[in-house]
Amino acid sequence: MAKVFNRYLKAIALTIVFLLGSNLLHARINAGDWELVKEDERNDIVVYYRTLESGNVEFKSITHISTSLSSFIALLKDFETLPEWAYRTEKVATLRQTSNTEAYVYTIHPMPWPFMSRDSVLLSHIDQNPKTLVVTVKGRAVPDYIPLNDDYVRISSGESFWQLTPKGEGTVEVVFQGYGEPGGSLSESVFASAIFRSLVKLYLWKLPYKTLKRMRHHIRNEKYRKKKFYFIKEPPEGDTHQVLTRDLL
Repeated sequence: MAKVFNRYLKAIALTIVFLLGSNLLHARINAGDWELVKEDERNDIVVYYRTLESGNVEFKSITHISTSLSSFIALLKDFETLPEWAYRTEKVATLRQTSNTEAYVYTIHPMPWPFMSRDSVLLSHIDQNPKTLVVTVKGRAVPDYIPLNDDYVRISSGESFWQLTPKGEGTVEVVFQGYGEPGGSLSESVFASAIFRSLVKLYLWKLPYKTLKRMRHHIRNEKYRKKKFYFIKEPPEGDTHQVLTRDLL
């Protein structure tokens, strides 16, 4: 019985962490300071988090993958398959594709009792620096884009950020970063709120860590490996020069 109860507590904490909104850690970390949460040398994944001036908790995870920029963009643009590798994601649907580089995307985030599941609408935009060839994929919450659904609580604000930096010899440095406010109230249950306060720090790293770990396997799919985009320029073959970019740390 105790094991079942402990698993339940962890499920609540992990799902709340996925929504990435908290004012509870603001007093513990100075705004702008990154704290190392997880380092996995075997899988080449590190995860950091910090508290923004707004009080929102932001994560940043970094890994390196042998792939092309186009293959990675093909994976990110395949929205409907995101639940197969994006941690704690139940459903993703394209609401509107405004261009080859911009789309409105709807996502459902599962929540255990006593919380209602959340939904979100993100405006996703792809951009590439013509000189450094660094690709960024930014997502911004647009909660009023579609009517509210009574079955879910709409995530009110948030941003996600993918940065893909070619490092030579077919390797791409991947930075996955973001935060969000879960909407509604994290005090829906006094019991769950207490769990959140005590466990969020322990499990924050699992969202980006598991997402990157699963993504590493998923990107090997043949349909991504052969994909090319006219708006994505690949580095010259055999180029071992490491492209310089801003230091996110």
